[in-house]
Amino acid sequence: MDKFEIVSSNFLELASEQRLRILSALNSKPHRVTMLAKKLDVTSQEIHRNLERLSNSGFVIKKPDEHYYITTTGQLMLSQMPIMFFVTKNQKYFSTHDIGILPAKFSRRLGVLENCEHVKGVTNVLDKWKKIYQNSTEFINDMINESPSGMDEILIKRVNNGVKYRHIVTSDLEEPEDRVSDLKKLGYYDLIKNNKIERKEITTTKTILILNEKEAGIIFPTLDGQPDLRHMFYGNSGMFLDWAVDYFEYYWKKAKNISRVNNHK
Repeated sequence: MDKFEIVSSNFLELASEQRLRILSALNSKPHRVTMLAKKLDVTSQEIHRNLERLSNSGFVIKKPDEHYYITTTGQLMLSQMPIMFFVTKNQKYFSTHDIGILPAKFSRRLGVLENCEHVKGVTNVLDKWKKIYQNSTEFINDMINESPSGMDEILIKRVNNGVKYRHIVTSDLEEPEDRVSDLKKLGYYDLIKNNKIERKEITTTKTILILNEKEAGIIFPTLDGQPDLRHMFYGNSGMFLDWAVDYFEYYWKKAKNISRVNNHK
């Protein structure tokens, strides 16, 4: 039996809403058949039949106390459900957006986005982006290929209030002349010289990531590789934030220091 046959056999046993609900219930605590039937509002016969299948697959086990327990294998299989939930819930979105650009170590953990808020519309996305900056009290990290208007004053204010700012930009980023002038007036380049702002650059970035110590947002590219400001996945759960921090640090280590103070020096 090859790996695809083995895996397909497991998928077959999990291809049931009721069996998935049983596993989820048993993951919280052991249950008797009658307890599960009442909890899921189905007959004891249905529960018993599905428990037999789950037991034969090694996902649950019945112990002498007449309770069924989830096994380690069952827990591991159940732990993979969040990524399936996330992808299935956003299947239409991913038909026009690319996550293939994510390193495997991050795409395999996409289940942490399951409970993220899908922010839709450019105005709503930019408002959420600003709030991530505004809500920071310890640090702001971002990886972007452009900076929408209205963000700079917020950032400078947070940095002047002691927030640490680390910034990854693309090497081909060209700042408009008027923005460079505005940044100078705000003291942005002085903050870089004084090591209040750290910047690095990478050749290209197709995703946009913005995070502070308690929340994060990520914007994936369309299939043609362009970041789509009409959609953002935003969240503040510990697992998503850990994912976002790891994602940023991965590119921060790969990025190169910027020798110039700005694009005109």
